[in-house]
Amino acid sequence: MQKTVYWLTLILSLFLVCSPAISAQVITSPVTGTVTDATGAVVPGATVTLTNVETNASQTAVTNDIGGYVFPQVLPGLYNVSAELPGFKRAVVEQVRIEVSSPATVDLQLEVGGVAEQVVVTASQGQAAMNTINAEINTIVNRAQIEDLPLNGRNVVELALLQAGVTGSGEIAREAAVNGMRGTFNNLTLDGVNNQDNFIRTDAFFGVIPLRESFVQEFNLTTSNSEVDAGIGASQTLMVTRSGSNEFHGQAFYYHRNDALNANTFFNNATGLEKARVRNHQYGASVGGRIIPDKLFFFVNYEEERDPSTEPVARIVPTEAAKQGNFTYLSNNAGLQTVNLFQLTGVTPDPEIQALLSLIPPPNDPSLIDNPNLSGFRFNSPSESDSDWLNLRVDFEPWQNHAFTAAFHQFRLDVPNDPSNDIDARFPGLPGAGQESTRRLGSGSWRATLSPTITNELRFGVQWAPVDFITGESFDRGYQILFSDPGLGEVDLFENPIQTFTAQGRNAPVYDLLNNLNWVKGPHTFKIGGNYRALRVDQYDTFGVIPQYILGFGAGNVDPLSADLFPGGIAPEDLAIASEMLGILGGYVRTAQQTFNVSSRTSGFVPGAREDRLIKQNFFSVFGGDSWRLRPDLTVNFGLRWEFHGVPTEDEGLALLPVGGAQAVLDPNAIIDFAGGDTGRDFFENDWNNVAPNIGVAWRPFKNTVFRGGYSIAYVVDNNITTITNALAGNPGLTQDQVLTGVTGTLSAGGRVPIEPPEFQVPRTAMQGVLADPAAALFAIDPNLRVPYVQQWNIGIQHEILPDTAVEVRYVGNRGIKLTRAVDVNQVRFPAEFVEDFQRAQRNLAANGNPLIGEELTFFPQLGAAAEFFMSNPTVQNWIRNGEIGSYVGNLVALNRDFFFAGWGGEEFGATVTPDAFLPNPNTFVADIVENNAFSKYNALQVEVRRRYRQGFIGQFNYTYGKVLTNFSGTQSNFRGYFDNAQQSLEIMRPDYDITHTFNGNFVWDLPIGRGRAFETSGVLDAIIGGWNLNSIIRVRSGETINIVSERGTINRGGSRSLTNTVHLVGIDIPELQDRTGVFQDDRGRILLFDPSLIDPATGRANPEFFQNPGLLEAGTLGLSSVSGPWYATVDMGIRKSFRLPVTEDSRVQFRFDVFNLFNRTNFAVLTQPSTARANDQLGVFNRHNINSTSFGVIDDTFSARQIQVGLKVLF
Repeated sequence: MQKTVYWLTLILSLFLVCSPAISAQVITSPVTGTVTDATGAVVPGATVTLTNVETNASQTAVTNDIGGYVFPQVLPGLYNVSAELPGFKRAVVEQVRIEVSSPATVDLQLEVGGVAEQVVVTASQGQAAMNTINAEINTIVNRAQIEDLPLNGRNVVELALLQAGVTGSGEIAREAAVNGMRGTFNNLTLDGVNNQDNFIRTDAFFGVIPLRESFVQEFNLTTSNSEVDAGIGASQTLMVTRSGSNEFHGQAFYYHRNDALNANTFFNNATGLEKARVRNHQYGASVGGRIIPDKLFFFVNYEEERDPSTEPVARIVPTEAAKQGNFTYLSNNAGLQTVNLFQLTGVTPDPEIQALLSLIPPPNDPSLIDNPNLSGFRFNSPSESDSDWLNLRVDFEPWQNHAFTAAFHQFRLDVPNDPSNDIDARFPGLPGAGQESTRRLGSGSWRATLSPTITNELRFGVQWAPVDFITGESFDRGYQILFSDPGLGEVDLFENPIQTFTAQGRNAPVYDLLNNLNWVKGPHTFKIGGNYRALRVDQYDTFGVIPQYILGFGAGNVDPLSADLFPGGIAPEDLAIASEMLGILGGYVRTAQQTFNVSSRTSGFVPGAREDRLIKQNFFSVFGGDSWRLRPDLTVNFGLRWEFHGVPTEDEGLALLPVGGAQAVLDPNAIIDFAGGDTGRDFFENDWNNVAPNIGVAWRPFKNTVFRGGYSIAYVVDNNITTITNALAGNPGLTQDQVLTGVTGTLSAGGRVPIEPPEFQVPRTAMQGVLADPAAALFAIDPNLRVPYVQQWNIGIQHEILPDTAVEVRYVGNRGIKLTRAVDVNQVRFPAEFVEDFQRAQRNLAANGNPLIGEELTFFPQLGAAAEFFMSNPTVQNWIRNGEIGSYVGNLVALNRDFFFAGWGGEEFGATVTPDAFLPNPNTFVADIVENNAFSKYNALQVEVRRRYRQGFIGQFNYTYGKVLTNFSGTQSNFRGYFDNAQQSLEIMRPDYDITHTFNGNFVWDLPIGRGRAFETSGVLDAIIGGWNLNSIIRVRSGETINIVSERGTINRGGSRSLTNTVHLVGIDIPELQDRTGVFQDDRGRILLFDPSLIDPATGRANPEFFQNPGLLEAGTLGLSSVSGPWYATVDMGIRKSFRLPVTEDSRVQFRFDVFNLFNRTNFAVLTQPSTARANDQLGVFNRHNINSTSFGVIDDTFSARQIQVGLKVLF
C-alpha cells in the first residue's frame, strides 16, 4: 500500500512541478544543522530525528560528509531534535520552536558513550538565534506576542507596523508600505492561500478574512529577498491558523471597550462635543485537541463582534447668514463688508436648495476654515458594525510520511453607515451608505516524505470575498444635485447634505494551487515547484444611472456678479467664492448628465441598467533553486523563478479599446471597438520573459556571528484589475455619460432638462464620444505593457550578544521598475499667438479691470463671441489674472466646443479656430495610456534587536532610517495625468509613507513572581502577587510628507491635472521652512501646521511674503513633499493577571487590561486642506496644503486619544 502511495505521490508531484502553478505560499520551514563530536570534528552518518512535541509525529535524516542534515519541509510547531550514532551518547535538543517559513539551525554535539545514554540541552543552547541559512530579511511574530501584546481591535496584522522597514502615515497597518514599495506588492496569505482583496489591492495588509489573535498561531513577514519559492509579491506576509494536539486545550473570552473609560479627542474637547460612542463587545471560544491520538487533530474557533460605535467627523458648512444670501468679504479699502447676494443681483432663492440647506445644521467649529461665510461642523457619525468569524482546522497523518491539513474560514460583516470609506451620512439624522459581506477561505495540503531525501508538499485553496456597498438614500427626487463636477477634479464649496453614493459591489474568487518538491543531495537542498492562480472578478456599479444636475454658472446661465457690484471692491478669490455660492443658492444648473449602460453587446443602452463586468486573469509560475552548504559555516542559495501574469479579459467581450493600440489615442479618426472575450482582440500582449534570479549568502565565521547578503528580482501584481477596468470604462460606448452643457434655468424653473439615452453604435469613432460628452476620453493600454518588478538587495551582520538575544545591522535597498501608471497624452497646448493675446488680456485686466479694454486682442476674437461674453465672468477673469491659461483652455474652451470652435457649432458665434489648435487630438478631451511609466527607489539602514522567550521575557526593538522616492505611489486606478508631460521630473516626490525615522519596540514579560517562576509563591500569596504579565508596544516616528501646492492651471488644465503644481518659496529656504513646520496655535486658537507668521491673518491663506503662486506657463519651483509634518509617538500597555483553576494543570482564568496611547498624547493628523478637496487624494498626492485656501495650514484632525480595553479569558 505504502509503495503504491509513494509512486502515485511521486508521479503527481512531478506532474505538478512541470505544470503551471499559483500564488499559494509555502508555510513550511527548513531545519538544518551540523553534528560534531567533542573535538569539533564533523560526524557523517549520524541519524537525526525531528519529533513534534504536541503530536508525536517524527521524521529522520542522515548527516552528510560535512556533518550536515536537512529537514526541508517542517510545519510550524514545537519539536525535539536528537542525533545518534553507535559509539556516541544520544544528543537531544528540546523545545525547538520552528516558525512559519523561517529557517532554523539546530547544531548537535555527540559525546563518546553508549547510545542508551543521552545528553539533553534546551533550545537556547542548541538552536541558533540567527538566520544562518539564507539572506531573507524576515521577522516572526510568535504566539506569545500575538496573544499578549495590547492590540486595539485584536487584529494581528497591526503587528506588521512594528517591523523594521514597515512605514505608514496612519496608525493602522492596512495602508502601510513595506520597504518603500506600493501596498499592492505585498503577498498576504492565510494557511498558504491568498487572503487579499484582489479587486482593489492597494492595501498591503488588508485581509478579506480579518485575522484575530484567537485563531492565528504566528506570522512571518519577509520584507526583502524572499526565497525562490515565494510567489507573486516583493514582500511576503504569511499567517498560520492554530492547530490541535494530543492534549485538549481551549479558551473562552470576552473583550470590551467603552467610551466611559476613554479620553475625548482634542477637537471634540475644543468644541464641547461629547466623546464618540464606543460600546465594543468581542466574545467567543476556541478548542483544539485529538480525535485519534497521534493521527487526527482538530481546532475550531468562533467569535462575534458587536460594535455600536460612532466616529468623529468634520464637515465644511455655510454659516446661517450665508444660507440667507448674506456674503461677507474683505473690501479693498473699508475692511469687512457684508452684502446680500440676492438683493445685489435680483436672484431669488431656489426652493429645492432651501430645502437642502435646511438639512445642514448650524456650524459648531469655526476653526476648520478661515472664511466668514463658511465654518465647520463636527459630530460623531454612527459607525455601527456587526461581525462574526468561524475558523476550523484539521490535521491528519494516516500513516508515517504522509500528512494532510485542511482549514476553513468564514467572516461576515454588516456596516450600515461607513465613515471609514467616507460614504456615511453627511449630517446627523440623514441616510448614509455602508457595506455587507460574507467571505470564505478554504485550504488543504498534502505533505509527503517520498524517501529519506525527497519531500513534497501539495497545497490548494480557494477564496470568496463578495461585498455589496449599499445606500440608505432613496433618491426620491429621481435625480441627484451636485455642488461641483468631480469628473473635472472640482471640489464642493461646502458639504452636500445628500449622500450621492450609489450601490456597487463585486465578488472576486481566487483559486490557488502550489506544489513544492525538495530533494536533499549531499550538501545540496534542491527545490523545484510551481504555482497556479485563477482570478475571477464579477463587479457591478450603478454610478451615474440616476440623472445628475451640477449647480453653478456656466455657458447657459450668466453669472450676474462682477467686482463693481461690491462696495469698496472685492478680491478676485472672494468674488469667485461669491459666484459659486450664488450659483448654488439660486439653484442654477450648468450641466446635466446621466450614465447609460448596456447589458450585452447587442442590447443597446438600457436606461437604469447597472454596469456589470466579469474580468478573468490567470497566473502561473515555476521555480527551481539550490541551498548549497559549501562548509558548515557557509551556505549559498541561488535559484530562478519564471512568472507568467496572463492578460486580463472581460468574459463576454464587454470592453472597448481603440483600434491601433496606444498610438490610436492621438488619432482624430480613431475607431473604438470590442475587445476581450471571444472578440479576437486581447487588451495587450502577453509578457513571457519574466525570469527572476535569486541569490543569497550566509557566512558564519564565528559561532555567534553571521554575515548575510543577497539580491533578487520579484515580479509583482500592480493593482491589475482596477487599473484595467478603469481604462476600459474610460472609453464611452458601453457605459456612456450623456452630458448636456450650456443648460439654462434653475432646479425649480426649467433647469432639470430631460436627458435622452445616446445612440448605441459599436464600432464608433472618437468624435462620437466627444459629441455625447465634451469631457470624453480615449483610453488605451500599451500593447507592450510589461509586468512590473522590484530589484532587491541587502547586506548585513547578525550577532548573538546574549543567549537568545541577537542584534542585526543591515542595509536594505530596492528599485521598483516598469511600475504601472496611466497618463494623459492629450495635454492642452497653446499657440504662440494665443499666449501673447492672453498676456495682453492680463495687462488689460490689471490696468483697467476688464480684459477687453486696453490693448487690442487679436486671437480671442477667433474664438467667437463666446470669448468676449465670458470675459466678464469672475472665474474667467480670475484665470486670466492668475495666468491659468491651462484652466481657461481645458476647463472652459475645450468643454464648450459648440461655442468656441468652428466646425462644432462655434462658427455660428463667429469662431474660426478649430480644436486642434489646443488639443493634440481634437476629437477627444482626454487621451490616456496605461503604460510602465513609474518607478520607485528605497534605501535604508535598519537596526534590529530580537530576544527569544527566555526567563519570562520576549522582545523586539528596531530602528529604520530610510528614504523613498517615486514619481507615482500608485492608486486604485493607477492613473494620474502629469501636470506637464514635458517636465515629468516635477513629480518625483517622497510619498506619504516615506517616514525618515521609525523606532518600534514591543515586549512581553511574565513577572518572575509566582508558581513555577523564579520567585516561587503558593496559596493566597500566589493568588495576589503571582501570575502577572506586563506587555507593551512603543511606536515613535518622524512626520509624514507635506505637499505645499497652488493647484493652479498655469500649464495644464485645472483640477486633477494641476494637483502637483506647487509654489515658489521666497524669503526662506527649505531647512528654515522645515523648522517652521510642526504644531502651532494662532491667537484665534486654531491649530496650525505652520508657524502663524507663514499665514496671512487677514485671509487665512499663505503669507505671500513666503509663498507665491506660479505665473503664466510656470510650474512651482518648490519640490513636492519638501517638508515633513509633526512627529508621532504612542505607547500602548497591557497588564494580565492569571488565577489558576482547580481543573487541570494548565487551567486558569485571566483578567486583561489594555491601555492604548497610555499617556494620551495628541498626535495631529496633517490632512489635505481644504478638507473638501480630500476626494482628490485618490490620485495619490496626499497631505496637500493649498496656499490659496482660507484653511491653509489648518490641522483639523488627530489620531486616536487614549482608549482602554478590558478582557476576560478562561483557558484550559
